[in-house]
Amino acid sequence: MTDNKKWYFNFGFLWTGQMLSLLSTSIIQFVLLWWLTEKTQSAIYLSAATFVLYIPIIFIVPLISPLIDHCSRKKILIAANFGIGAVSALLGISFGFEKVSPIMVLGAIFLRSTFNSIRWSTLEASAAQMVPESHLTQINAVDYILRGITGIAGPFLGAVLLRTTTINSILNVDLIAAAGGSIPLLLISFPKVNSIATHFSVNLVKQIGRSLSDLKSGFYYVRRTPGLFMFLMYVSITNLMLMPAESLLPLVVSTKFHGTEISMSTIGIAFGIGSVLGGIILSIRHGFRSRIKASLTGDLLYGFGIFLIGVASEKQFSLAVFGWALAGIGESMSLANVNALIQAHTRPEMQGRVFSISTSLINISIPVAMVISGPIAEIFGIQFWYIFSGVGILLLAGGMMFVPAMFRLEKPSPAKILDPSYE
Repeated sequence: MTDNKKWYFNFGFLWTGQMLSLLSTSIIQFVLLWWLTEKTQSAIYLSAATFVLYIPIIFIVPLISPLIDHCSRKKILIAANFGIGAVSALLGISFGFEKVSPIMVLGAIFLRSTFNSIRWSTLEASAAQMVPESHLTQINAVDYILRGITGIAGPFLGAVLLRTTTINSILNVDLIAAAGGSIPLLLISFPKVNSIATHFSVNLVKQIGRSLSDLKSGFYYVRRTPGLFMFLMYVSITNLMLMPAESLLPLVVSTKFHGTEISMSTIGIAFGIGSVLGGIILSIRHGFRSRIKASLTGDLLYGFGIFLIGVASEKQFSLAVFGWALAGIGESMSLANVNALIQAHTRPEMQGRVFSISTSLINISIPVAMVISGPIAEIFGIQFWYIFSGVGILLLAGGMMFVPAMFRLEKPSPAKILDPSYE
C-alpha cells in the first residue's frame, strides 16, 4: 500500500468509527436533556446541564492536554470511548431499575462531556499529523459537514427512539456505538509521538510549565493585536446572553408550546438546516467584504431569532421554529468569521496559543450565564429571558457596527506584533 493510500485508509477508518460515536453522542444528549425537561420542568436544572457540559471544555481538557502530545493517541481514544460507554452502561442500569435522579443525569452529562472533549481534542491532534498538509483544508471541510449532519440526525433519531423504546435501551445502543468506534482504532496505525516511558512525570510537569508560558505569551499577543481583544470580549458578552436561550429551549418547547419530543426534534433540525444555510451564504463569492460586519450580521440574525421565540404565542410554534432556524443561520455566520479573523491576524507560530486564549475568553462567560439565567427564568419566566436576550443582542451587535475600534482588526498590521519571547 502506497503512503498516499495508507493515510487515506487510516483516516477513513478512524473517522468512520468516531462519527458513529458522535451520532450516538448527539442522540444521548437530546434524550437526557428531554428527560430532564419532563422530569423537573425547571430552568435551573437545564441551565445546570449546560453548565456541566461546558466545564470540562473550558477548564479540564486544557489542563490535561499535554497528555495528548505524550501518550499513545490510539490508547487515549480507546480509553475515552470506554469511559463514554461505561457511563452509559451505568446510567442505563439505573434507568432499568428506575433509580435515576436529576443529579445522576447531570453527573452523567459531565462525565460524558469530559471523555468526549478528550476524544475530540485527540482526534484533531491526530488528523494534523495523519493527513498530508495539502489535504487538511478538504478534510476539515468534510469534518464540519459530517458534524452538521449528526447535529440534524441526532435530534430526529432521539425523538424516534424515545417514541419507540425505553431510555435504558437507547443507552445500551450508545454502549454498542462506543465499542464500535474503538474497533477501527485497532486496525490502523497512528503517527508516533514523544515517548515518556521513563520520565513521564518529569516531562509532564515541564510540559505543563511550558504550556502556561505559551498561554501567557498568547494573551500578550491578543492584547497587543489592535481590535482583537475588544472583539473577543464582545463575543464573550454575546455568549452570556445567547447560551441560556439555547439551554432553556427544551423547557420552552415543553411548557410554552406544549410540545413533545417530536416538537423538540423539529426545532433542533431547523437550527441544523439554518447552520447549513449560513455556511452556503458565506461561501458565496463577494458576499461579505468585511468579516467583522459578517459576524455582527450573524449575531443580529441570532438575536432576532431568539426574540421571535420570546414573542411567539403558544399557538405560534411555527414562528418559533422559524426563529430558531434564523438563529442557526446567524450562529454559522458569526462563528465562522470569528475563527477566520483569528486565523487571518495571527502568525502561524502563534496560532495554537492564541486560539487557546481566544477559546477561554469566548467561553468563560458561559458558566456565569448558566448560574444566573436559571434563577432569573424561574422568577420572571422563560419568555422574559428570550425577549431580554434577543433585544440585548440586537442593540449590542447593532451598536458595534458603529464602533471604529472593532474594525481595527481588519487592518494587516497585527501580523508584525511580537510576543514577549521575541523581544
